[in-house]
Amino acid sequence: MDTILITGAEGFFASRFVQYYRDKYNIIALSHKDLDICDQEKTIEKIINIKPKYLIHSAAISDTGKCEKNPELSYDVNVKGTINIAKGCAVAGAKLIYLSSDQIYNGNVEAGPYKEDCVALPNTVYGRHKLEAENAICGIVEDPVILRLTWLFSLPERNVKINSNIIWNLVKAALKNEEITLPANEYRGITYVYDLISNFHKLINLPKGIYNTGSESNLSTYEVGKVILENMGIGHRIEELLIKDTERYKENNRDLRICNNKLKDQDIRFTNTEEAVDRCISDFSL
Repeated sequence: MDTILITGAEGFFASRFVQYYRDKYNIIALSHKDLDICDQEKTIEKIINIKPKYLIHSAAISDTGKCEKNPELSYDVNVKGTINIAKGCAVAGAKLIYLSSDQIYNGNVEAGPYKEDCVALPNTVYGRHKLEAENAICGIVEDPVILRLTWLFSLPERNVKINSNIIWNLVKAALKNEEITLPANEYRGITYVYDLISNFHKLINLPKGIYNTGSESNLSTYEVGKVILENMGIGHRIEELLIKDTERYKENNRDLRICNNKLKDQDIRFTNTEEAVDRCISDFSL
């Protein structure tokens, strides 16, 4: 049984990954309480002692607002911490799978969908730091797999973390009879977390490289909101619950759409966002 070390153990993705694959791999899941990735010496030592075949680095400060307010902390964790992880992998001979983000495209002025070889021009602290970390690890380990993930979504479950995400936000709004505002000028793929997780046994064995990872979509965030409510059987409440924000990103559309053809060439496929929403709602019997 291969050993996988995964950082960010208590996070939205990692907590579900551990449960999903616990009988297939020997998983060592480390949270911030177990390992401070900003401590280079201890990080390298920990990885050497565990000597995993694969290391999935999901630990990050992903709250973009928090990164903007505290760029030094973001740099320490998202860049320096990732470099420390990469150095540990290089010494221990572990294959590094780094979870990056579609946020690196947030700033590109040409319209998506974006391919991996386009010039990424992130205009946020988080996006710039994720891109800097990508570039750094490519100079440290020989065969990194870098996954540029889209926004992930799911619904609450026992013993795993729930993050703010579009489908859960809409469910809460419907239950509380509250309105929710969604931008009509934002376009991005949004991925069901279990579509990602169920593909991960293939993703860890990809050849080295950068891969756009997740669902493709040409829908605006507002249109995705409509799809969610319709799939929940409450399409008649769209006007009651959804506020269409046409002012945000009015001058320049926010376009984070990815092209995932590179993964398709490796026989790894994701449903589009509409299909992913349908699967999630079916899985949770909403």
